[in-house]
Amino acid sequence: IQMNDNIVILIAVLVAVNLTLITIAVIRSLLRNSRRARGGYGVMDRPLPPGDEPLHGSAPAMPLTSRADSLTGLLAVTEWNRLVADEDARVTRYGHAATVVIIELDGLDRLNSALGRAAGDRVLPALADALRRNARGTDQVARIGPARFGVLLPETGEIEAVNYVERVRQACDLWLESGAIALKLSMGWASPGPDSSLPDAVGRAHERMFAEQRRRERLANDIEVDGPPPIHDIEGSPSPA
Repeated sequence: IQMNDNIVILIAVLVAVNLTLITIAVIRSLLRNSRRARGGYGVMDRPLPPGDEPLHGSAPAMPLTSRADSLTGLLAVTEWNRLVADEDARVTRYGHAATVVIIELDGLDRLNSALGRAAGDRVLPALADALRRNARGTDQVARIGPARFGVLLPETGEIEAVNYVERVRQACDLWLESGAIALKLSMGWASPGPDSSLPDAVGRAHERMFAEQRRRERLANDIEVDGPPPIHDIEGSPSPA
């Protein structure tokens, strides 16, 4: 009889433990759903145009050491500088082609101000995924600033690098514009010349990127100053009486 009582007690304990675990799992699920509901339809939850791969997901699984950026999983700026120096030595010695691409995510500060730092921290890993997915296995992608990225394209001239630039633009532009605050990519690229180095090309790529940013700012200012066209100047609108 004593043994039967012990078995009953053991069964009761096991049932209680299982019920406790089930209750905890249900509470955690409710809390996650509640947080998602409060977050609403965020920047990263908006759909991409048909045919594009989703940019959702966390940073890729890779060792987060001093060589890697902790948020995006891309190479860190110190590793980027080392790779540029190594590639420069190879280009100088063998005369092979190489191109660097500098990319800035414009509007990230406004996004963080409007929606909080967490919004930007969700956009950046997704953008990093797009940069890496559109690169070849031999290309190197790094995060070199808060909203700035560098891509090293070995064995690639400036003309060939345009293919990478256009792939990235097509993959990202519509998705970025669908966000709560419009974001844009500014991009510049350059290759070393006969009398210049790969670090020189990095500088020229930055200059081209800054030039694109200035053109966009001037265009935005012109639109703001001029205002919308009169209604009779819009094609298809009724003529004034």
